[in-house]
Amino acid sequence: MSLEPFQLTAYEAAKKIEQGELSPFDLAQSCIERFNFCEHQVKAYSFFDQQVFLKQVNNLGLSNSKIHGLPIAVKDMIDTADMPTQHNSPIYKDHQPSKDAAIVSILKSLGGVISGKTDTHEFAAGGRLPATTNPHNKAHTAGGSSSGSAAAIAAGTAMLSLGTQTGGSILRPASFCGIFGMKPTFGSVSREGAKFYSVSLDTIGWYGRSVADLSLIAESARAVRSPINLASKKEIKNFAIYELPKSNLASNCANEALEEASNLLIKSGHKVKKISLPKTFENLYQTQLTIMKGEGRTAFLAEYLANFDLLAEDFKNRVEDSDNISFENLRNAYDHAAECRKEFDNIASDFDGIVSIGAPGIAPESLDTTGDAVFQRMWSVLHVPAISLPGFYGEKGLPVGVQIVAPRFMDSKLLEAANQASIAFNHETVLPVLNTE
Repeated sequence: MSLEPFQLTAYEAAKKIEQGELSPFDLAQSCIERFNFCEHQVKAYSFFDQQVFLKQVNNLGLSNSKIHGLPIAVKDMIDTADMPTQHNSPIYKDHQPSKDAAIVSILKSLGGVISGKTDTHEFAAGGRLPATTNPHNKAHTAGGSSSGSAAAIAAGTAMLSLGTQTGGSILRPASFCGIFGMKPTFGSVSREGAKFYSVSLDTIGWYGRSVADLSLIAESARAVRSPINLASKKEIKNFAIYELPKSNLASNCANEALEEASNLLIKSGHKVKKISLPKTFENLYQTQLTIMKGEGRTAFLAEYLANFDLLAEDFKNRVEDSDNISFENLRNAYDHAAECRKEFDNIASDFDGIVSIGAPGIAPESLDTTGDAVFQRMWSVLHVPAISLPGFYGEKGLPVGVQIVAPRFMDSKLLEAANQASIAFNHETVLPVLNTE
């Protein structure tokens, strides 16, 4: 059975474009048709204009780029010069930036086509919730704060998408939506033109429907500096299985997913070892929260002073330091994180990837929450690259992922390990979904 263009992975579509078997226009039209079919239910986008989308396609020049002609959705707190950036905030309704964010400019320069802006938590931090639903079941959240970016990939209205992560805003939606998501090493991708929440944690990442898809943006943004070997043949890797602190908060299906992942890796011939980390790592959850909330006090001070009446109560509380985070506490959190980063890199260097629980369970059955970042906060504060891998399921047949991490700036190594894991999980690619029941 032949697939519609929107059903291809980004990597597959890129190959067909390169070989002259698919035109960027036909790919865009397929994504637009898919949007018209499912967006009323999924609500992934805060802005989508077919004419703006197609104008970019018609203006494409010649390029040897691997992302040439690929539709890429952008989280609506990352600036775009030809589309509004509204942050899901009444303060920025219809706000039109004068220039693209650095990552958007990079992708456009390489022939990427911005399909639209995707829904998010207000300022990707709290306040107003996104309207986005989970394509697997519309009664369930798609996760957050990169809600629309994940749902757009899961539903098939874009080939790639950009998100951001401060706590768990890339990996959690990927787990809930059954797709591939990547948070690269902190600092490896420019954040110029993206709204700040925490200058020490915010990281731009991306989604796709295969590990090869993730590699397309990793290479384009130069988050990797060495060739990535994504051969489909089996290569023996050395994996660790790590039970995160607070694992008692994980549902049965999340724990079962990790156990199944371990068994499948062993069955595929990979080396697998269960590990623990020093006791000092147990406090990293609180360390991440202290840094995030401590820096968030200044991140929203300008909006607090200029647009107090339009600012959500959540942000007023942060600016007013409702958590009573002293400068001493913030300094201690910085020091604790720095010490653990170096120690973790040394421990993790013995493995190609460390696999752990991806999310507490399936996506919550509610649009009044986007779930809990409890199992991502540690990796965010450690600044390590992390990838969410699909292939496991819980109640109602809804997806639950696992995540795999590596030492800082070992993103190439992590992508290769993730690719081998996806082969072991028999989930090298995923197809777009839409459950209308």
